[in-house]
Amino acid sequence: MACWNRLLGSVLTFWTILGSNHAFPDGAPESACNNMLPVHIGVQPQTVPSPYELSVSTPSFQNGQPVNVQILGAAYRGLLLEARSFHPAAALGFWQTPPNNTRLLQCSGNLQGAITHSNTNLKMNQIYSWLPPPLHCPPVVYFVATVAQSHDVYWTQVKSKVIWRSEYHQIPSPKATGSFCMPAPGIPARLTLFLSLQILKPHVEWKHLGDNFPLLRKLPACYS
Repeated sequence: MACWNRLLGSVLTFWTILGSNHAFPDGAPESACNNMLPVHIGVQPQTVPSPYELSVSTPSFQNGQPVNVQILGAAYRGLLLEARSFHPAAALGFWQTPPNNTRLLQCSGNLQGAITHSNTNLKMNQIYSWLPPPLHCPPVVYFVATVAQSHDVYWTQVKSKVIWRSEYHQIPSPKATGSFCMPAPGIPARLTLFLSLQILKPHVEWKHLGDNFPLLRKLPACYS
């Protein structure tokens, strides 16, 4: 019996070490940039609604002006945070000096393409600062995160509202009545209304935007 117990203890120790080596306590690997899934063997993302939200400091962005992003909710230990557009699904822009207990991660060939954790210390109310790319950026951007409370409890695809490139952005006045905003140049009214709703109600179904992806891709690149 004692021999069996020692053998069982050795097996458990082996799997604990193996599991910890795949948990990346010092941050997500570059290989996670695309699907944003942590390599937690045998653990799946939570299927209940996320208790986290992404708060964005501004409804529009422009060259050289930082956009601040916060993860609202309970304290968390791990994260992977990127800025994206609808096509292609690649990390955009440049994250600035990361706050304590986090670090930059190279994504899409960009050394500042994402933010991830640098340890498993609890994190809360941290501000992540992002700059848009100076060339070839799309008319709208959103932020997306994977947030982990622990090794076994994490949520993926935590998305912010979309934000406009400044020359396309027209937000209704808080005092306006009966309307959202006029269609921006080159963007159909249906798409403008949808993006306005994203500002007022971030959880509108994203799938309804699918038919307009080609239109977003055809709009001119900014700051060129």
